[in-house]
Amino acid sequence: MSSQVNVLDKSIPPGRIVFLLAWPAIVEQLLQTLVTYVDAAMVGSVGVDATAAVAVGTSFIWLLIGIMNGVGVGYSVMVGQSIGEGNLLKAKKIIRQSVLVMVISGTFLIIITELIIAPNLARWMGAEESIHQDVQNYISIIGWTMIFEVFIIVAGAIIRGSGDTRTPMIYNVVNNIANIVFNFIFIYPVREVSIGDVTFEVWGMGLGVSGAAVGTALASALSGTLMFLTLFLSKSNVRISLKDDYRFSKSINGEMVSLAVPVAFERVIHQSGQMMVTALATGLGNVALAAHQLANTAESMCFLPTFGFSVASMTLVAQSIGAGDKELAKTYAKLSIKYGVLIMLVTASLLFIFAPQLMGLLIKDSAVIGLGALVLRIQAFAEPCLAITNISSGIFKGTGDTKWPFYIAVIGMWVVRIIPAVILIKIFNVGLVGIWIPMGLDWLARASISLYRFKGDKWLKNAKEV
Repeated sequence: MSSQVNVLDKSIPPGRIVFLLAWPAIVEQLLQTLVTYVDAAMVGSVGVDATAAVAVGTSFIWLLIGIMNGVGVGYSVMVGQSIGEGNLLKAKKIIRQSVLVMVISGTFLIIITELIIAPNLARWMGAEESIHQDVQNYISIIGWTMIFEVFIIVAGAIIRGSGDTRTPMIYNVVNNIANIVFNFIFIYPVREVSIGDVTFEVWGMGLGVSGAAVGTALASALSGTLMFLTLFLSKSNVRISLKDDYRFSKSINGEMVSLAVPVAFERVIHQSGQMMVTALATGLGNVALAAHQLANTAESMCFLPTFGFSVASMTLVAQSIGAGDKELAKTYAKLSIKYGVLIMLVTASLLFIFAPQLMGLLIKDSAVIGLGALVLRIQAFAEPCLAITNISSGIFKGTGDTKWPFYIAVIGMWVVRIIPAVILIKIFNVGLVGIWIPMGLDWLARASISLYRFKGDKWLKNAKEV
């Protein structure tokens, strides 16, 4: 945490501070998405069944990650507001409490994943029998490193909340490079590679889907360890030490829970909805499931800038509220939404134009490419709404209001997306577009509610310092 930005420095233009925090988060998301692309392309080269197996497994992994994201947001907002009010001792105490929770929750997730989820997920999701073993192997291998995923999520959120978005970006570069290298080693068998007139043998384990899981797990272990150690070894003004007091604090963790529970439920609502959607796509066959999974991967290239501005806005608003400067919080919020939507308009246009090419980078099956490109072009029209939703969510959380994003997620996912999707697929048999049209309507509904909340400064009136 040695690259902290002083967001309260009035000598720096607010727009510049927004970008100082946003650009590393955007680059981080870009790198994560690129490695997801590479990951998907590597698995896609193995076959449609392999892609479908990873799709089923990934849906659950993201559910667990979403729950821990609530914990990360809770501690991050508390640390940000403590720094804003100049109470560094309190910020350090909060970080020490997070260390206890990370270790306990990470261990718990390993046990649950290995004993309950891995043996049963494929059956619960209604996956075809041919991919059951691959799904179990994928979940089980990644499950053993869930504690490192917790470090990445929670420690990373705290580092960003302190005003340092560069360090998590650097560690994700390490994660991505390691993931690609490990994938090459573990997914493919020993093979001959030709470059010009030169042919040479490349060593590989040939583990397929299991190899992809091994690569992801090892990379997560590496970057998670680095993220965790940063809390102790950085040059930040909120660095902690093993010699400090780590006794459990009921007041700090109680406040964290009040902030984290709505965020965790928001992610559970969203990701359980995604699992429901994946189950619907699974029922359409492996081609539709592969198209759905890879289209989601391709779409993430479009909306990734919004997460950068969402991260920035949460930190900026939290520290401004902690300093008692609501006008500064308002300025940062408006600039974050403005910049995020403008960038999204550009990326959405590119998504619509190059949808077939994006799908073609991930798989060579023409049926999957055609279906994936169709649904991507449908979704392109909803991308600006997604920007408004994600950035507004970060703004609301920065004020300590984590409940409204939860309410919005419930309405959008389960009322606007899931119910119409079930009707379109089960009754009208419209296929995969029956999932993606309601998805676009979901983001439109969420953006409309978010703007209503944002209008008239309703989001600021109940801002609380934690």
